[in-house]
Amino acid sequence: MNDKSLSTLTETTYRKLHAHVMGSQVKPDGKLKIAELAQLLSVSPSVVREALSRLVSEGLVVAEPQRGFRVAPFEASDINYLFEARIEIERLCLTDAIEHADLAWEGRLVAALHELGRTPEERGQRGQDVSEAWLKAHAHFHSVLVSACRNPWYLKMRANLYLHSERFRALALQFPVTNRDLHAEHEQIAQAAIARDTQTACALMTVHLKRTVNELVWEECAAGSGVINLRNAD
Repeated sequence: MNDKSLSTLTETTYRKLHAHVMGSQVKPDGKLKIAELAQLLSVSPSVVREALSRLVSEGLVVAEPQRGFRVAPFEASDINYLFEARIEIERLCLTDAIEHADLAWEGRLVAALHELGRTPEERGQRGQDVSEAWLKAHAHFHSVLVSACRNPWYLKMRANLYLHSERFRALALQFPVTNRDLHAEHEQIAQAAIARDTQTACALMTVHLKRTVNELVWEECAAGSGVINLRNAD
């Protein structure tokens, strides 16, 4: 196999493992067994190891000497800080995007919202894996929403915060929710943005993100490990 083919295979494996982790197919702190993943993906263990190393650099996977790789755990002490930061940066990006948005941006946003609404949320029934197609459409919608923002540093910070908060949100989707209409929330945010109502759009975004946190109840494990225990929210 030449270097180009190996690079392509590694990239493909990385993307599959990225979706594997982001879709919460392995729970937080769950072990990622190289041999099993190599067999599942029909690649060599070295390719899996390299792809996992990339996920380590992104903070989605942790590597432990003599213990291999694990999905990064959720720590109760970090979740609120993560979403506080996400809310603030989303407000900054959204405010700047609305200020500089044009008609082409409106068209892209309407199309992204339509795509999201037409994409199945889950693969099968509630409680199974979150649909990778829905995760992609969801990420695309939120990206288009702020795409008119002219500050590249805002957007870089937002991308990093989005990556980590979406892993938590994907896990939340696996729990029964009876009082939330995600499509309506996205639609209201989009409508406010298109109407150039910055205050309402930012307020709706804040509520949207806070609801994700409130869908789950977490408690610190024994011995103060800070790893989240999940159960259905009230």
